Amino acid sequence: MAILANQKILTLDYWKTAHDLRAGDYVFDKEGRLQKVTLVQEYRSDSCYRVTFNDHLTVEGDQHLGFQIEDKVYRDRLLQYKGKFKFKRPLKFKKVSDLPADNLMQNNGSHAFSIPTTKPLQFPHQSLPVPPFIFGYWFFTHETRNKRMHFSKGNHDFLTETFKDAGYSIIERGKHSNGEKYFSVHPTIESHLNFDLPYRIPNNYLLASAEQRLELLKGILCAKPKSYSKKTGLFRFTNGHLPIVQQIQALVESLGHKTTLEINEQRKSYILIFRSKLQLVNNQIPHPKPLVHQGRRYIKAISKLPPQLCVHIETEGADNSYLVGEGFIAVC
Repeated sequence: MAILANQKILTLDYWKTAHDLRAGDYVFDKEGRLQKVTLVQEYRSDSCYRVTFNDHLTVEGDQHLGFQIEDKVYRDRLLQYKGKFKFKRPLKFKKVSDLPADNLMQNNGSHAFSIPTTKPLQFPHQSLPVPPFIFGYWFFTHETRNKRMHFSKGNHDFLTETFKDAGYSIIERGKHSNGEKYFSVHPTIESHLNFDLPYRIPNNYLLASAEQRLELLKGILCAKPKSYSKKTGLFRFTNGHLPIVQQIQALVESLGHKTTLEINEQRKSYILIFRSKLQLVNNQIPHPKPLVHQGRRYIKAISKLPPQLCVHIETEGADNSYLVGEGFIAVC
């Protein structure tokens, strides 16, 4: 099995292209666990394919590119278990060349094949200069010139206690006309950062342990209280800066959630949409139905590509799976 040489692979050193991967590097398998790369071979293939999923993400490789596939029978049985009981039936491995590219839909209009999302990625614990929740909240609420933040209405007491528990003293600076209170903290968040004030989330926060990444996401969503809808149970993160949205998408996906990225052409903004069983905000209501279908991507299209340079990769993992692309899609 091989992927195209320009495909991005998540490693312990963050992203690398398949062309830059070397034996001895560490990648992640479909369970989110670290696996050591044992073999990397480049060759040119005359049979290359692009697999497109229903959330518009793609994976490209040669005819031996394969996935652990869910079919309708598997999905129906999994739904019967409703996510409450362990379903032990193994997934079937299929090469992209074995899938019917011209018959990927069922008679009822649903997709015939899907793959499960990866489990939360098991990065090691990081020593971070600012607690991840505090950093996430600060990143989206701070004013660089005045070195102050704001408390959204309804979260003042919660945030005050959270900052105090992290060792920061709260100094109130005023009140906005919409009811939000402005405050600064001592010592300042800026004084704890060992780099220039970031315009993007630093990699050491995105490469932290699952618990730290979860706290980071909670801080970000707390800074954007309108991101959650009780009526739909959806989280909608909106921002006009695509690299920031892509970082949040990678953060959410790394915790085992499938996301959808939409573009609002009129407002020139990007909207990241997802659901979660995890308690991410204080006013979140548990979803009444099992979110089994939220744990998969459907194969939407398979198209032929011209001959290209491919990279065959082997790892120490039993199933030889590793994660490719922004959605951490498991191939094997």
